[in-house]
Amino acid sequence: MPRTGITRDHVFAAADALAHEGAQPTVKLVRDRIGGSFSTITPHLADWKDERGGRSVASVPDMPEGVTSACRSLWASAWKAGQDAIQTERDGLSAAKREMEQEHAELAHEITDLEGKLDTALAERDALTHKLAEEEKGRREAQEAMSKFQIENARLEERVANTEKRAEELRVQVERLEGELARLAQAKEEPKPKERPAPREKQAPKEKLTPPKSS
Repeated sequence: MPRTGITRDHVFAAADALAHEGAQPTVKLVRDRIGGSFSTITPHLADWKDERGGRSVASVPDMPEGVTSACRSLWASAWKAGQDAIQTERDGLSAAKREMEQEHAELAHEITDLEGKLDTALAERDALTHKLAEEEKGRREAQEAMSKFQIENARLEERVANTEKRAEELRVQVERLEGELARLAQAKEEPKPKERPAPREKQAPKEKLTPPKSS
């Protein structure tokens, strides 16, 4: 938030800081740093410039050779450390990549092996399904044959029962006929009693017919 109650000291401090940083103090730069209004900062900044005799802020001098050399050495060390870290990271990534490729190859081999086993299992399942279907077909055919056999057997048993019933009836008839034949044979062998002549019936005397008288 912008600061309120900007004073001459605030503006001078901000202008000095900007000058030491190598920047030319302006109302906008001072305002961006400490806030306030243009109307408040402008006269104070003008006083600051008057006190400095209108001199431009000196530019930042070049670094001494020793400092430059030390910075270069420090930069070289930092760059080498960075390169070493990058190389280490590269080596780690390369190793990880090789491990991943190896793992991928192993997984691919395992997938191929599993696919082969799956194909074998599917073939066995199909064969078993076909075998079960054949067995089920055979079982149904056996049941149908058994049903037909039972029906035919029931018919045969009915025919046998009817035949036995008819045979019993015929046996009874034969026994009855044999009994009749035995009685007839026995009656034929027994002697017949002599027959007496039947008594003659007395004939009534015949009446004489008288011819009618003529008139």
